[in-house]
Amino acid sequence: MLKRNRILAGLTLWGFVSAAQALAPAAAAQRSLLPAAKKETTIRNLTKETVRYTIRRLVRDQQPFVRYLKPDALDRWPCESPLDVGFDRSGQPTSYRLECGLPYTFRYDESDMLDLYSGSHGLFGVADLAPFVPTPMAVVEKMLELGEVDKDDILYDLGCGDGRIVITAAQKFGTRGVGIDIDPQRIEESRRSAKEAGVDGLLEFRLQDVMKAEIRQATVVTLYLLPESNALLRPLLEEQLRPGTPVVSHNYSIPGWAAKEVNYVTLQDGTGQDHTIFVYKR
Repeated sequence: MLKRNRILAGLTLWGFVSAAQALAPAAAAQRSLLPAAKKETTIRNLTKETVRYTIRRLVRDQQPFVRYLKPDALDRWPCESPLDVGFDRSGQPTSYRLECGLPYTFRYDESDMLDLYSGSHGLFGVADLAPFVPTPMAVVEKMLELGEVDKDDILYDLGCGDGRIVITAAQKFGTRGVGIDIDPQRIEESRRSAKEAGVDGLLEFRLQDVMKAEIRQATVVTLYLLPESNALLRPLLEEQLRPGTPVVSHNYSIPGWAAKEVNYVTLQDGTGQDHTIFVYKR
């Protein structure tokens, strides 16, 4: 499903203000005249440090609030318009504009620097395996080719996102498939796309924690998760998959499975970005 999806933003120097300033009587009075919020933006901290950030809802707050978000904690922000978030990234003040009603996550990037990413189910006690980033179609087709997917397979996509991998397999080969994701928006989108493509009768989409999934029927498995997520998922793959089942992973290897790797391919998408595909046999 995924590669880290950094939010598009410019760097902005902000002066930090206290929460007391943000709650000035005039501002509070002005906010009381606004309509009640109908959506909620969530921000979760998946780092190992307390993150200091500021946030301002554009039509509600004259001044930004200062927040301290502990590891694995979650902030919820009722909203009816975009929000501006600012934080310090390796000594550089950084700001992002967030869309109202969507989930976001503080994570470390590939250089172990703090950054903010879109995508997080916002649920406690459930592993957040990866933010949503669609797999380029050229990579989807190559993954299906390397997995030797055909009409007799039952393809499971763990962290299916918008469902494009199992939908493509159903369209091209008549493959039955199961897509599993924890995000209700992604599951709704997947079901709608499958119906529009005329293959919904071949596919099932489950709103479920992948770590608790039943995947014993799979004859092929596809993944687009983070390295640490692949490591968490490995015991499930080893316990439930039959020996010889192909497992095809986009961009990230499965730690501890070097001996099971049977293929490794690199390719470019339409934008010239490099992608890697790891193929394993359980």
